[in-house]
Amino acid sequence: MKPRFISAIVLPLLIGCAQIQQLDPNYRSDWVETLSHARQAADAGNYFAADKLLDEYVRMHPGTPEASETAFWKAAYQVDPANNMGSLSGGIAALDAYLAANPNGIYRNEATVLRRTAAAAQGLTGKSLPAADSTARAVVKDTVVVESKSRDEQIAALRDQLAASKAELAKATAELDRIKKRLANPSN
Repeated sequence: MKPRFISAIVLPLLIGCAQIQQLDPNYRSDWVETLSHARQAADAGNYFAADKLLDEYVRMHPGTPEASETAFWKAAYQVDPANNMGSLSGGIAALDAYLAANPNGIYRNEATVLRRTAAAAQGLTGKSLPAADSTARAVVKDTVVVESKSRDEQIAALRDQLAASKAELAKATAELDRIKKRLANPSN
């Protein structure tokens, strides 16, 4: 009788202890942590590190739904204009691959909109779209590129882009200076 009584008490306690980590409000899953660190790296302009963090997650958690979602983030970082190593054509191809591989993906709507936006931006730059499968063509069939701006409007838009780029550069420089100071004086 005692072994059954002890089992009846100990077993639920063990199961409960195993679930405590999930009930802890401070608990963050590997996916949430990885995505957070990748976003921080991308925000700091280190797209290489963000890409490697996502690759490492896929290596450590193959076949999970979250691992398949890393393709969206990698593609999003590829089309980011701040990413010097990215490209619109590479990002569009990566978004096409994500959409084809994840028909029920968490970020499917975002990927569709981002793909349309990247295709429109690529059309404005005059570069040709990469060869895409029928899924990709269906995704962008409603994209319209209008190039009827006057020269003055184009110059004004370019000046606005230049001012925004300068502001982003100043922000990145300030962040790099802060990091350099922190690394130079690690006791703080």
